[in-house]
Amino acid sequence: MPCSPVPRTAATLLLGWGAVALAAGGCETLAPGVPSAETTEAKADVVPARGADPSPPPATPPGKHATRRGHYVFYHDFEVDKGDPLFAELEALPDHVFGELGLPPSTGVIQVFLFDAQDRYERYMKGRYRHLPTRRAYFIAEPRVGGGAEDLKVFTWTGDHLRTDLRHELTHALLHGVLKDVPLWLDEGLAGYFELPPEQAGVNAQHLEMLRRGPFQPDMARLERLDQVRQMEKPEYREAWAWVHLMLRGPTAGKVALTEYLQQLRTTDRPGPLHPRLTAALGDPDAALADHLARLATPRTRAAAPR
Repeated sequence: MPCSPVPRTAATLLLGWGAVALAAGGCETLAPGVPSAETTEAKADVVPARGADPSPPPATPPGKHATRRGHYVFYHDFEVDKGDPLFAELEALPDHVFGELGLPPSTGVIQVFLFDAQDRYERYMKGRYRHLPTRRAYFIAEPRVGGGAEDLKVFTWTGDHLRTDLRHELTHALLHGVLKDVPLWLDEGLAGYFELPPEQAGVNAQHLEMLRRGPFQPDMARLERLDQVRQMEKPEYREAWAWVHLMLRGPTAGKVALTEYLQQLRTTDRPGPLHPRLTAALGDPDAALADHLARLATPRTRAAAPR
């Protein structure tokens, strides 16, 4: 879900991020190969009715300034503090992701488009990717004209969830830069894990509270059948995060099953389901997940910044 604009100027976009409380992300991934709205719908000239106000001009992506940091190029139309620690944190994200998952580093560049306001961001996304549901942020792997490697793009705006959303979407982009494909549920589960800073050990306090409150009946086989962005709602995000956390922070056999699966995804986009492999590794994955969630400690989160 979109969130309200922040009552501060765009020029201070990255200031004060460290004091903002973490929240569940409201973002999705568009699978590679899905064309943009411009390639699927013909444009027609529309003449407004007499006396009617003309529609606002379509938004354009930010591009006045470009800031290169590590794997990323940030495009923005306002000044940013290039010494802000958020940049350094995001530069460290690839090592965190690839190191924990046992994947080779990516060499591709990820384009990050930072809009200064929610309405401009949503107007641009609805105009260019009108088939997508409204979300706070998006990662899109866009096929290039003439073939070759895809353009990895992240779109978001300068809201309260900027830190979490950037970590989430950049995780998507990093994974798609080194893997042939990532199943939708696993893609979101991994992004939900790495959207949290390393000191939280991947524990999302809100997800954990909701899952413990119940009722919760895990069903990885069902998650593995999901293949459309719109099918992922809050319960699916929570369950995907829980399975990933079990595999990365639970019994070693679970992590081995996950990392071997990811290695297969480096060479094929059809590795088959993960659930049977996790069953072979853990015996009863549902029982292992319940035990894992019961043992997790709730992390402390930072207090919200004063406004």
